[in-house]
Amino acid sequence: MDLPTFIFYIIIAIFAVSLSRNLIYIFSGPFYTFTKSRALLSSKKYTQEEIEERIKISVIVPAWNEEVGVLNSIKSLLSSSYNHLEVILVDDGSTDKTAEVVDDFIRNNLGNSMEKGKEFRFYTKDNGGKGNALNYGIKKSTGNLIVTMDADTVFDKNALYFAAQYFIDGDLDAAVGNVKVGNSNSFLGIIQEIEYILGFYFKRTHAIFNCEYIIGGAFGLFRRDVFEKYGYFDEINKTEDIELSTRLQVNGCKIAFIEEAISYTEVPSSLVSLMRQRLRWKKGRLDTFYLHKELFFSRNKNHNKFLSFYFLPITLFYELELIIEPFLIIFVSIYFFTTGDIRGFLFWMIFVGIMHVFAFMFGENNNKIRIFAFLPIYLIMSYILVLIEIYAMYASIKLFIIKKDISWQIWKRKGITPQYIANLG
Repeated sequence: MDLPTFIFYIIIAIFAVSLSRNLIYIFSGPFYTFTKSRALLSSKKYTQEEIEERIKISVIVPAWNEEVGVLNSIKSLLSSSYNHLEVILVDDGSTDKTAEVVDDFIRNNLGNSMEKGKEFRFYTKDNGGKGNALNYGIKKSTGNLIVTMDADTVFDKNALYFAAQYFIDGDLDAAVGNVKVGNSNSFLGIIQEIEYILGFYFKRTHAIFNCEYIIGGAFGLFRRDVFEKYGYFDEINKTEDIELSTRLQVNGCKIAFIEEAISYTEVPSSLVSLMRQRLRWKKGRLDTFYLHKELFFSRNKNHNKFLSFYFLPITLFYELELIIEPFLIIFVSIYFFTTGDIRGFLFWMIFVGIMHVFAFMFGENNNKIRIFAFLPIYLIMSYILVLIEIYAMYASIKLFIIKKDISWQIWKRKGITPQYIANLG
């Protein structure tokens, strides 16, 4: 077999794997409505006041150099429709004016923002990393439902109430909220917003099969006893959210996706910042897969079989495929240029387009028509994200080989777009 034929078969194999995976997402996603209805059966017999009486929520907000957006995060929590609420902000050794901004807010505005049943506490500590700050806040908290929130994020007014309904009985261990891009006022922001819409639509399928292994730090929810049983956040892994989520799957926990619980987060606004973010995500995910490798093809009765035998292996396949992606791109480009046959490319673009249409049609109804109009351009320009993923994969492998960790990404914060914070007071 000559080299071009061999490469062609590799491309066909990758295409087949991608097609099978995406067809599962397309056809299972709409059935999330039934999963959601079943999960909310217990909550229907309770009023909001009764739910608040049974569930106290503690929101932990770790902050490191977040002077630009931290007050918006605090205000979004204090204006929440959920009243049995404890907000704990942990300044993890910031070197900017985060502490000054928060202290000024406490002195001059906190009294006007507090409602009955809500508490706000602010702690400062030496820098120990995000995992350390989260653990510090959790240990200071008193709620029976722990929510993690990034300090560049704002919550929808009803997000915490929608989330609490899922935890009214003892069946659910953890959940992830619906995170949307809050600064899509640039072309790069729009690309990431469409990416987030599709990614969080996929979480519908994860919820149906209970195979969610990423409870993102922007909006994660955990019963308090989860930390008592299975430990706190890893203070070394830079994607402490992925590590803890995967650890919960190792222990057979039930994890939900709460689509109607919406938050808006700030995403990188420059290519350099985006590359740093994706490198951290990629390296953290690979470290987590290696740490919890026993979950792959596991016969342990506590492990989700769909996760162990399909979803995790195919996710790792996608990661490793990035290693040869540059060579495949060159080969395909030469093929298209020399033959003029672009039928395969057009078929794939149409299929990917249909996937995104499903996400807009069947996802929660806050997906914006303005963003949908950019979809044709996104289908081409999203290859910017592919190139960044390739970079992140190679950089992660290098760090893994030399046994070197990464530092937290630093980018210049600009804050959430005003339309998302206009009603926070």
